[in-house]
Amino acid sequence: MATMRRKLSVLSGAACVAITILADHYAAAQGNYRYPTPPPQNQAYEPPPAEPEPIEKVSAHRGFQGGFNIGVPIWLDVDTKVVRPGADLHFFGGYDMGYVMFGVNLGAMWTPIDGNQIPGLSASDNPGRYPVTRLYVAPEVRAQVPNKSPILPYVAMTFDINWWHFRQTGIVCNFWYCAQVNVFNFTPGFTAKAGIAFRIKQGAHIDLGVKYSLSGPGDFFLRREQWVTPYLGFFFR
Repeated sequence: MATMRRKLSVLSGAACVAITILADHYAAAQGNYRYPTPPPQNQAYEPPPAEPEPIEKVSAHRGFQGGFNIGVPIWLDVDTKVVRPGADLHFFGGYDMGYVMFGVNLGAMWTPIDGNQIPGLSASDNPGRYPVTRLYVAPEVRAQVPNKSPILPYVAMTFDINWWHFRQTGIVCNFWYCAQVNVFNFTPGFTAKAGIAFRIKQGAHIDLGVKYSLSGPGDFFLRREQWVTPYLGFFFR
C-alpha cells in the first residue's frame, strides 16, 4: 500500500513538472509573436498603382486608305481673263503602311475657257465659253508622319497619265451606224502635293492641302503647262 502511494506521488510530481514546462514554452511563444499593427484610423486608403500600359507604336498601322477631295485648279503663265479657275474631282485609294502609302489616283478636271475674252477673234470663230476637260490616272507614293495627335501631315508625288479634250470631235463607225464622239489626247504629267489631315473620329480625317501639277508637251499641248490646285476633302484609314 505504501509502495502504491509512493508511485502515485512520483507520477503526480512529474505531471506538475511537465505542465509547468509547457506553460513556460507557451508564454515564451506568446511573447515572441508580433501581431500586425493596424493602420491609423485617419489614414486614407491608397490603392496599389496600376501597371503602366504598353507604349503603342503609332507607326504600326497597316490597312487600306481611301478618300476623295474637290479642288480649284489655277493655271500659271496664262491670261487669267481667258483661262478661268475650274474644278477638280479627285478619288484615291491605296495601302497604308504607317509612314508610307502606295496608291492610285483617279480624277476629272474642268477648266473654263472664255472665248469672249480672246482678242482678235471674229464672231464666227469665237468658241464662247467652253471647258477644257482632263481625265487622269496617277500612281502615287505618299510619305506621312503618324503620331498620337489628331493631325497627320503628309507629302506625296504622282506620275500622271492625262487625257485632254477641248471641242475636238471625231466620227466612229461600226457595222450598223456611225457616231460623233469627243476626242481625248494624251500627255504625260507630274504632281507634287502637301497636306494636313485632321482626325474627326477614329479612322476618318478632313483632308486639306495643295498640289502643283505640270503637263508636258504631247498630243494636246505644244509646250509644258502648269497649275496649282488647293483642295479640301475626306479620307479614311
